[in-house]
Amino acid sequence: MPRPTVTCILVGIALSATVVSGGQSARPSASARATAEKAATAGAAADKSWSVPRTPDGRPDFQGVWANNGMTPLERPKQFGLRTMMTDAELADLKKRAAAMQDGGDAFFADELFTAAIEGKTKFNSTDTQVGNYDQTWLSDRTWDNRTSLIVDPPDGRIPALAPGSAERARAQAAARQGRGPADNAADLSLGTRCISYGTPNIRAGYQSYFEITQGPGVLALRSEMIHDVRIFSTDKASHVSPVIRQYHGDSHARWDGDTLVVDTTNYVANATRVGASDTLHTIEKFRRVADDTLEYYVTFDDASVWSRPWTLMIPLKMTGEQMFEYACHEGNYGLPAILRGAREQEKSTR
Repeated sequence: MPRPTVTCILVGIALSATVVSGGQSARPSASARATAEKAATAGAAADKSWSVPRTPDGRPDFQGVWANNGMTPLERPKQFGLRTMMTDAELADLKKRAAAMQDGGDAFFADELFTAAIEGKTKFNSTDTQVGNYDQTWLSDRTWDNRTSLIVDPPDGRIPALAPGSAERARAQAAARQGRGPADNAADLSLGTRCISYGTPNIRAGYQSYFEITQGPGVLALRSEMIHDVRIFSTDKASHVSPVIRQYHGDSHARWDGDTLVVDTTNYVANATRVGASDTLHTIEKFRRVADDTLEYYVTFDDASVWSRPWTLMIPLKMTGEQMFEYACHEGNYGLPAILRGAREQEKSTR
């Protein structure tokens, strides 16, 4: 059954990147990250007869529409400790508890339902209170597996502790915003609300979380359903552009490591990601097709001004066989001027 066409529904939902105290301050070695990546898929059943499909130039064929609709949380709930996998019994119990909270009412985003189920709650209330409210029919069906977190490194499955000075800078920025309204002008609103970009890399599941990949010799295009972002990865590009040139999607260049596409990105605009990174963020993304219906997508976030060490996640993207609908979102949409007019009316009522 096709999903409903979306004509720019503006949602101001930020990815909650909760940090934890403590954690390692040492930056992990390449071998440690490789071990974490290997462990992430060690439990997958291997089909000996399967081989990677290839394009006419001999590279792995990643083309098609891929979905990120998994239920696995970004961070591992602390009760799992260092366990990367749930037992089948634990998974069945968790799914049962989650199903009991889904009554066709509030929509759940990101890790909300998983968190509510793991905490033993019997009633679910969505954090999305700004748009009407959404119900669950707006979202894609979510899929479950035994993994306890998307994060595969650090081993505790948690976002690392903040780097020295990061919390102080965040407090200073919050203090600077005091005294200003949330919508004094258009630039006060998020890039997502303004239909400019939903953030790169986009790791949010279940809500317009579809990606179309198109390939040609020496180039690959990754198109996101959310705000129709398109990123172009060239394997012919030798180096990054000047550090003074900043882009919402950063500046990427790609290379093949065997059958894995490795994308190195720098030169981000501050606040252009949804994980709380700065403009010094450096990401390494890896794409590896491991089955006809599965593309493993790894992202390593490295920002020494924000986190005490890099961290890596893995999302198994699933081939859908569907086409993506137009999101039809642009900064001149009625939502942006409506928000600004509403803010001015609120100001009149408080005078």
